[in-house]
Amino acid sequence: MSEKTEMNLFMGPQHPAMHGLWAMRLILDGETVLDADAVMGYLHRGYEKLLQNRQYEQGIPLVDRLCYVESMNWSLAYAHAIEGIFEVEIPDKAKAIRIIASELQRLASHSLWLAAMAADLGQLAMLVLPMNAREYILKLFEMMTGARMTYNLARIGGVAKDLPPHFASALERTLEDFHHKYGEFFDMLDESQIWRMRTEGVGILSKEQAIEWGTTGPVLRASGVPYDIRKVEPYWGYEKMKFKVITRTVGDSFARFRQRLDELEESIKIIYQALDWYHEFRDSDPHRLDKIPKRPPAGKKVYRRIEAARGEAGFYIESDGSLQPKRVRIQSPTFKNLYALPILVKNQKLADIPAIMGTIDLCVGDLDR
Repeated sequence: MSEKTEMNLFMGPQHPAMHGLWAMRLILDGETVLDADAVMGYLHRGYEKLLQNRQYEQGIPLVDRLCYVESMNWSLAYAHAIEGIFEVEIPDKAKAIRIIASELQRLASHSLWLAAMAADLGQLAMLVLPMNAREYILKLFEMMTGARMTYNLARIGGVAKDLPPHFASALERTLEDFHHKYGEFFDMLDESQIWRMRTEGVGILSKEQAIEWGTTGPVLRASGVPYDIRKVEPYWGYEKMKFKVITRTVGDSFARFRQRLDELEESIKIIYQALDWYHEFRDSDPHRLDKIPKRPPAGKKVYRRIEAARGEAGFYIESDGSLQPKRVRIQSPTFKNLYALPILVKNQKLADIPAIMGTIDLCVGDLDR
């Protein structure tokens, strides 16, 4: 008689490796993962229905909460979709401010991701450095909006306010300080033998698998797919920005780690260019359109998306001509990337799960909506 060695294990819904209210059902043979499944719905907040029950602009402060780690990108993405429904084009100055804000949010989001992942893998010293680097960015957001987490900067037709006086000099100093911190934590992890042992060859996602399973953002590009919405479908003037679409080829946890670090460098380049572009319109362009239609055209359907820190963040909106959207649907990058979970953890060890989940960069508010 053969002895059955398989065991079912539930990680979550509250577990240190899960980073939020969701669960993972595992089938184990000893320490080896045979199969896995994501169990969601613990944090479902009905955001799409909430947006349908409010006027268009009243939804902007709500979508800030979709992912508190990158609130700015979600509110900007929603405003971008609403502008498609209202058929308005925002001023160039507002576009430049949005690019600066979006790329700063990418820096802050990736910094928090690195701090959390490093702590999960035992690199406790690295919990401090990226969080300090993120603090530089949050101080800039305080200057721009008066808030540190949920910013409410976006408005239909532009942004709520212009950049404050002396913001440009503060931004340049911050980017210099951030780049210095970036060099420190890059040196600490990139050549760390322990870090490489925990991430190299772990959770491999091939190029074909990444496409087939519908992954997005850094997870997709780390598997060798050069797909970035800022390049393939430019918005807000990204076509004027010169930057590289960073890719890796191996598709393992180390590749996804390096992918995000390399993207930080490109974001800094974009911010400098957007700041120069902003100066061209600082004294001539408004930061928001003066006149916006009270109601959008009836029967209009729009899907607009941006390249957020985790990947494609998009909104599908239908209009019936009233003050409220008839239908709203949210495209979540975390939800798309979590589809690949079974093939990422299959045949890996139980101790590899924090490294794999860390490089997916989950935000459960984004996941459950």
